Amino acid sequence: MLPAVCIAALGVIIAANPFGSATASQDLGQQASQANASPQIQHVILISVDGLRPEALLPPLVDSHPALKQFTQGAWTAQARCDPDISVTLPNHADMITGRLTAGEQGHGWVGNTDPPSRAMGGTLHAKREKYIYSIFDVAHDEGLQTALIAGKWKFALFEQSYGVDVGAVDTMAPDYGKDKVDCFICTHHPMDETLQQIAFLHSADGNKKRSFSFLHFGAPDAAGHGTGWDLADGSPYRQSLLVIDKAIGELISAINKSPTLHRRVAIVLTADHGGGVPFISHIDPEAAINFTIPFCVWSPTYQSPVDLYSINMNCRHQPAVSERFTVGKLPPIRNADAANTCLKLLGLPAIPDSTVNAAQELRLTKP
Repeated sequence: MLPAVCIAALGVIIAANPFGSATASQDLGQQASQANASPQIQHVILISVDGLRPEALLPPLVDSHPALKQFTQGAWTAQARCDPDISVTLPNHADMITGRLTAGEQGHGWVGNTDPPSRAMGGTLHAKREKYIYSIFDVAHDEGLQTALIAGKWKFALFEQSYGVDVGAVDTMAPDYGKDKVDCFICTHHPMDETLQQIAFLHSADGNKKRSFSFLHFGAPDAAGHGTGWDLADGSPYRQSLLVIDKAIGELISAINKSPTLHRRVAIVLTADHGGGVPFISHIDPEAAINFTIPFCVWSPTYQSPVDLYSINMNCRHQPAVSERFTVGKLPPIRNADAANTCLKLLGLPAIPDSTVNAAQELRLTKP
């Protein structure tokens, strides 16, 4: 078992960034879109449940998942999509963090799905494109927020290597918050440990009177799916993993609601990197609907009124047929890559520079 480790606290030395020095938020003239956010929201958590099929949030299964059920009481859909070209873990999490898709000249280009090589051997998102790839961590950190990445898989070190000490872009405007865009990187395989680390991070930021952004990744459903299949039958390991995740998320929501300083000041965006089941113990076929269909939900004190995301975004998103990844000639579907700029919108911050998904922060969270 890998211990939970805060890399920033250990003072790990990371090589200097050779890909550029412009600051993310300053590239947009630091025009924070405050009108987009509630003044109440001080902290935003992006939760990725690895391998989460949307059936977990639909009847009849959702009644067994009281925490996940809360996410159906806000703006959400069970018909979001992962990356159109690849349905595996690291590329889709790179989508979520950078607000880009994988392929194309504007894509982040990362297609590997194993532990990354060292920074010196190309183990950063920037090395793939030979230029700096901005992230949600850049924007949040340069605006003075505390940031954290809490993951259930060690291969998420890719993002610490890409945005950690001496690798992140230079913050060129005062106050200088430094190049380390990820204040704390934590890895542990146990969902409840991850939740406790997330709660501790929230209280730390709150105690320091700092706003925060954190990325919380739960890997248990994916592990169960790869072990015995994406089996939705009662008592299956996959179903049991959903109960474990639901309990962990429920603990997080309970801690937020019980805190006088966090209650009604935290928003959560929840999505997944992929579904699973084709092949039965995998998800590598990007054209299989049960692999590319995922949920996308927003839990927020401001946007807590049940509404289908597609119904309020018909001007900018098109819901494809259940069997389709997207519809040719139509607007794009809602994707997990929408999450990064949605989180920044909730915080009243500008979009990620050079991002291509939700770059105008057009995705609505309430009825017009």
